[in-house]
Amino acid sequence: MAMGASEVQQAVENIYSFVPTLVLKAAILLNIPDIIANAGLNASLSLGEIAEKLPTKTLNLHCLSRILKYLSFRGIFVQTQKGENPRDARYSLTDSARMFYVRENNPTSLVPVLFMLTHPMLMAPWHHLHECVLQDSNAFEKAHGKDLWAYEKDDPAVNDVFNNSMSTLTVLGMGQILSCYDGFKELTTLVDVGGGKGTALAHIVKVYPHIHGINFDLPHVVQTAPSVPGIENVAGSMFDSIPSADAIFFKNVLTDWDDESCLKILQNCHKALPKSGRLILAETMTAEDSNSYESNEMVFDLVMIALANGGKERSKQEWMKLLQISDFSVVKIVALSGLPSKFKIIEAIKV
Repeated sequence: MAMGASEVQQAVENIYSFVPTLVLKAAILLNIPDIIANAGLNASLSLGEIAEKLPTKTLNLHCLSRILKYLSFRGIFVQTQKGENPRDARYSLTDSARMFYVRENNPTSLVPVLFMLTHPMLMAPWHHLHECVLQDSNAFEKAHGKDLWAYEKDDPAVNDVFNNSMSTLTVLGMGQILSCYDGFKELTTLVDVGGGKGTALAHIVKVYPHIHGINFDLPHVVQTAPSVPGIENVAGSMFDSIPSADAIFFKNVLTDWDDESCLKILQNCHKALPKSGRLILAETMTAEDSNSYESNEMVFDLVMIALANGGKERSKQEWMKLLQISDFSVVKIVALSGLPSKFKIIEAIKV
C-alpha cells in the first residue's frame, strides 16, 4: 500500500512529539523568555544580546541559535530579523509566551506546571502505561514502588514541585470561578479539601472576608502553606474525616480518584456537613459521548491513568450518580467563561 508524504510526516511527528515540550523547557531553564521580557514590553534581542545574559563562559552559540530558531517556528518566539550571520538574528516574545512562559512576577505563568509534568519522577510512570492494561496496575507505583501521595510525603522537593504547579493552576482558575459563581457569599465557614497551600481559599476570603476558611490537606502539604488571615490550616486525611463547616469545596481533587475512593470521600463530606450543608465541586465534566471528547480532555484523562490512583475525567451522568449514591442533591451546574468549556461548578446539598 502506497503512503503519501503527509502520512509519513504525521507518523514521524507523532514519534517526535516530545521534542517541543523539552526544547521549551530548555529555553525556560536558560531563562530566555524572562531575558527578553526584562528588556521591555515590545523588545527584541539579538542572539548575541541574549547570549551575553547567560551565566556561562563556554557558550555554544550555534546550539542556542538552533533552539531559538525552532521555538520561533513553534510560535513561542518571533524571529524579527534574519541575516547571514546567526548572531545578528533578533528574537521577541509572542503574547502567549509573555503570558505563560515568563517566570518572574507573572501570575499567569504556566512554568511550574511544565516543570512538574516534565520532572523525571513524573515522566517515569508513562513508561509503564502499557502495564495498566495488562495488569490493572498503578503506573506511578510501578515506576516508584509507591503512589504519588506517598512519594511526595517522602520527598519534600517533589512535594514543592507538585504543590507549586497546583497553586499555579488554581490562580489561573479562581478569578473565573469567583466571577461566574456567587455561592460562597452566604457562607460563614468553608473547608477546602485538598487545598494544598491554601491558594483557592486565599482568593475566596479576599472577596468574602467574613468567611472563616479551613485549608485541609495532608500534614506534609499544609506544613508548606503560608499563614493567611482568615484561613486555618488543618492537617488530616479526607479518607478518615473532614472538618465541619457550612460548605465543603473541592477543586480538581475527586478527578484524581476512582469511584470507590470518591464515594468514601463523599460519605465523609456528608458526615461533616450540617443539614442542607453545601458541597461545591470545581471539576471537569466531559461529554456523555466519548466520540465528542476534545483533545485536551483525552490527554488529561490519560494523565490520570499515569499519575493518579484510578482517577478519571467524568461526565455529567457519572458525577450525578456519585453524588446521588452519597445522598447529595445537585441544585446547579455553572459553566465558567474564560476556562476550558468542560470545567464546571457543581453545587449540591446534603439530603
